[in-house]
Amino acid sequence: MILRFRSAIALLTCWCLVSTVSAASANIGLVITNGDVQVDGVAVPGNAAVFSGSRITTGTGISNLRFSDGTSAVMKPSAQMTVYPDHSVLLRGVTMQRGAARHPVIVNGLRISGATPNAAVLVGVKDQSHFEVAAEGGELEVRTSKGDLVARVEPGKDLTFSISQAPAGTPQNNVELCGRLGDDNQLRDTFTSVTYLLQGANLEPRHGQTIRVGGTVVNPSATPQVVNVSSITHVRTCEVAAGPGAAPAGARIASGAGLLLIALALGGLGAGIYFAISSNNGQQPTTPAVP
Repeated sequence: MILRFRSAIALLTCWCLVSTVSAASANIGLVITNGDVQVDGVAVPGNAAVFSGSRITTGTGISNLRFSDGTSAVMKPSAQMTVYPDHSVLLRGVTMQRGAARHPVIVNGLRISGATPNAAVLVGVKDQSHFEVAAEGGELEVRTSKGDLVARVEPGKDLTFSISQAPAGTPQNNVELCGRLGDDNQLRDTFTSVTYLLQGANLEPRHGQTIRVGGTVVNPSATPQVVNVSSITHVRTCEVAAGPGAAPAGARIASGAGLLLIALALGGLGAGIYFAISSNNGQQPTTPAVP
């Protein structure tokens, strides 16, 4: 009887130790706030541990997140984000994630990460199909869930993304680009800062010209991405190239024009998804449709 009792105590002790270690390992950081904040729908005091998969919702104040990987984030009031050890998913509102090279932010299926160690992501969800991204301290990369590069965001600039179902018949990886064509057939798109390698007929006479290009990305994993050109037009400037007709009408959106940066300053997925991007200077978007 005594032996059985001792065995039961030993088993219970082991189970408690395992549970404690498991809980500790799932603790991925700390949320700190002077206002009100909820973790998984439960109001918590000023400081609280967060775990992998925790959904954090801020109230009227700003909340800070300190992750165990050394990165940090600032959530503005009325923001909501689900956090994991190696990334966060912004569901609504505005956040700034520092250490974006190690801890990216995912919004509407797009992964926003730092191309340099000191890059910070400033991102705001405007509604279910629009969000804005700005870079601070270093360049950002915006990629699909498959890793295909959609855009680069340089420090001090921002892009606005519109996401909707692609119109019927829209080719996969269809793109509209504008920029100066180099002697090596490479073109750096003015709006997304992504460099593409063009292939097709009659490109050599266009070397050194500013052109508008329509085509299909045939190798999105290559560096640079390879585009089969279907149409090419010589234009004076990319502002003209991005006027009416440069992208399908349903994909057009107004520029974010620094709204995210202003907001922060004041406060201290499958095939057929359609991405439209506009720059921070009021120009119209280039429009890739990616799987």
